[in-house]
Amino acid sequence: MTVGFIEGARLTSLLRGPEKSDTCVLDVRDDDFRGGHIPGCLNIWSDEFADDDDVDSIIQKHALGQYKMIVVTCFMSQQRGPFCARRLASRLETLDVPQKPVINVLYGGMRKFKQDYSGRADLLED
Repeated sequence: MTVGFIEGARLTSLLRGPEKSDTCVLDVRDDDFRGGHIPGCLNIWSDEFADDDDVDSIIQKHALGQYKMIVVTCFMSQQRGPFCARRLASRLETLDVPQKPVINVLYGGMRKFKQDYSGRADLLED
């Protein structure tokens, strides 16, 4: 299972369209989560992705196998986001889940997303 990147414009169209219920945004920031995030996202700190059992638990607890797409983000999506996305993809590959979602990392992370979509309450809160 490979991990790709998704542009903010594409994510925006997913969040505003009929695919919204099939899309999960997973924000892996920790203390820097405050100050703006995508409404309805899951905030699970990146250090929770170090252990296979912990990742498996996250997948089952949040029913991540039900989504068609999971978009992982952190502040700039250069380290934490890609790492967590690869860990998630690796574990989803081994588990028996209803479907294998497409895993993408938000290009430019929340830093770029906030710059591009500041003031749009349907896309950013807090």
